[in-house]
Amino acid sequence: MKRFLVLGAVMLTAGAVLAAGCGSGIKTFGVSDTNITVKNGEQFVIQLESNKTTGFQWGLSKALDATIVKKIKSSYTVKGGKNQVGAGGTEEWTFQAVRPGATKIVLGYSRPFEQGKTAAKVVTFNVTVQ
Repeated sequence: MKRFLVLGAVMLTAGAVLAAGCGSGIKTFGVSDTNITVKNGEQFVIQLESNKTTGFQWGLSKALDATIVKKIKSSYTVKGGKNQVGAGGTEEWTFQAVRPGATKIVLGYSRPFEQGKTAAKVVTFNVTVQ
């Protein structure tokens, strides 16, 4: 009987994880996905490796064309959940398509407190909203 209870708990947990992952429907793009196509009204995520513990973070290098795409939120997650100096992580930028058209999302990787310095990395995403 105990074996069946444990098996049932494992199956319920696995089912909940699968349902949470499959139901979101939000497309995620990375640094190699520089051409993004989404539907009008759809949300999408740009996910980039980052290391805020060293002061570097991603930021908009060019203002968004808010008539086509708007920023919903951005967040940072440390790998392994430990915020130690030198520990890398991932930044996620969530956007929503506002109306059909084409625009660019330009993100730069820099230290915001170092004014006047050029970004260490710049990634341009060409976004088409259908």
